[in-house]
Amino acid sequence: MIKMKISDILKKALDTLYIIIKTILKIISYILVTTGNLLVLLFHIIVSSLKIVLKPFLEFFSKFVKSVHHRLGSLFPFHIRDKLEEEFLYSGLTRNPEETLGMTLMYSVLVPITVGLITFALTSEEILSIGMGIASFILVWIIMYMLLRLLVDRRTENVERVLPDLLSMIAQNMSAGMTPYNALWVAARPEFGPLALEMQAVARDTLTGTPLDTALISMSKRIKSEKLQRTVKLMVQGMRSGGELPTVLQEISKDIRTERNLVKRMESETNGQVMFILFSLIVGAPLLFAASSQFISMFSKVFSVIDLSKLPQEAQMGMVKIQPLSITEDDFVLYSLIVLSVSSFLGSLLIGLMRSGKMTFGIPIIPIAMGLSIGVFFALRYILSLFFGSMMVGM
Repeated sequence: MIKMKISDILKKALDTLYIIIKTILKIISYILVTTGNLLVLLFHIIVSSLKIVLKPFLEFFSKFVKSVHHRLGSLFPFHIRDKLEEEFLYSGLTRNPEETLGMTLMYSVLVPITVGLITFALTSEEILSIGMGIASFILVWIIMYMLLRLLVDRRTENVERVLPDLLSMIAQNMSAGMTPYNALWVAARPEFGPLALEMQAVARDTLTGTPLDTALISMSKRIKSEKLQRTVKLMVQGMRSGGELPTVLQEISKDIRTERNLVKRMESETNGQVMFILFSLIVGAPLLFAASSQFISMFSKVFSVIDLSKLPQEAQMGMVKIQPLSITEDDFVLYSLIVLSVSSFLGSLLIGLMRSGKMTFGIPIIPIAMGLSIGVFFALRYILSLFFGSMMVGM
């Protein structure tokens, strides 16, 4: 009986302790949740207050920066601004060329200064810092130009990919009895992308009284595509000569499909060359540079131990002389990184040229190839250092 009473008392005590702990945890969690909600509310209040307070300043600063960009861009010659405006038209962007040129000019000044100062702080080499600054200046303009060209080529590729299907649909609609305006408007489906928007613009122009041939010619000037321009030219000639426009459109669509099939066949035939280039960029070149850097490291350690002044005089004479290396391992690593980066850049452009006929299609490959090449270089360098290090210890 006494044991049962003691067990009952212990059980009640444990239950009471469990209830107390559970209550305390609930109170703590409630305090934490309430504190968190208060902090979030306070944060939102602070952010809203800052927005209200800083909104006039931010709007003024934004307008000031845009005006500075516009004034800087106005310093460029007219033919450069006109050329950039034309590229914006081809890419489908609605940006001000003066502001874009001014913004790029500002970045091309700030980035080289920053890169030069960081390089000088890390290496204390004036010539290297100046060289990095000049390279950064050139790189900013190259990146701006290549990105713009990539947008233009991507838009052109999207248009040329769906052009045969759109022409076939327009021909079928006209064969079914639709007018050219209705055939264009019905065929301009969202899945056709930029070409659908341009066809809708052509339909709107014809609705406002613009002749269909004039609207088509105007559309072909907004897209940088030789296929589209040739297609529009044939369509206009067919309309003016009174020919069967649906038949003309079907023949043009068939010719474009045949041409695209030939391009795809060429792409499949160049897969071997592309794989060889990628292997050379990602594995071959990093392996050679990693092995070379380890040989330089080994010979540097050997010459640091050997006293060349105690060698026989015959060793310092003749065609082959024993003397310390004129390059350090750090210098060779820097040289390797530069060569791997340049090789990845040029190799990616070459792959884009081989795959699609345009170098700009290799731009998305550049960061991947460059990152893999440099990463493999450091990985192989570490592995070879372990291997050769064990050999040196064994010796």
